[in-house]
Amino acid sequence: MQLVDWEKTSLTFRLVLTALMVTFLVAVDEVFASIPFLQFVTFFIVLNYVLFGYLFTITVVLIYVMIDCFISGGMWPLFVSIPTMFVAWAMLPTLLLLTKLLKGSLYKRLWLIGLITAVHGFIYGQTFAVITSLIYHGQTWKTFYKGWLTWSISDIPWEIGQCIMGTMSVIILLPILYKALEKPLKKFSSNHRRLDPPEEL
Repeated sequence: MQLVDWEKTSLTFRLVLTALMVTFLVAVDEVFASIPFLQFVTFFIVLNYVLFGYLFTITVVLIYVMIDCFISGGMWPLFVSIPTMFVAWAMLPTLLLLTKLLKGSLYKRLWLIGLITAVHGFIYGQTFAVITSLIYHGQTWKTFYKGWLTWSISDIPWEIGQCIMGTMSVIILLPILYKALEKPLKKFSSNHRRLDPPEEL
């Protein structure tokens, strides 16, 4: 299903591609930040995975998370917010590894990709619920549970919104973009293949 073998391309190609995808993620996040439930970060992470594979996507997610945390700030120090957000987003491409269990093209695996995207909408919210409760209410099991329950209930609308928005964007847009980018990306990446060192005599 992976369209381009990222590791076999030249270093320049990989750096440019990484910078481009990180820019897309940050720009999309900032543009739609003020509109509730409307976000395309989930879709772009899935697209990165489908086009360039797991390692590339994890790299892009890590850089995006660091930039986003520095831009948005927040109530947490960066040494808490960066790992928490990275784990929350990294769960998406990690779960997408399950699609390798199915054989066939992207279109035959689309239902599983959509299901994973939907489930991740709730996993993302629960990652923050657990960490927040540990930090602010982790004195005892009882206080942790109450804090987690309060955060989880208040976050349900956002989790449902992320679930619906992410799944719909993946189901609708992913096949269209995959088909549109398939030939150009394969051709472009083949022109930027990594040069293997010459064999020693």
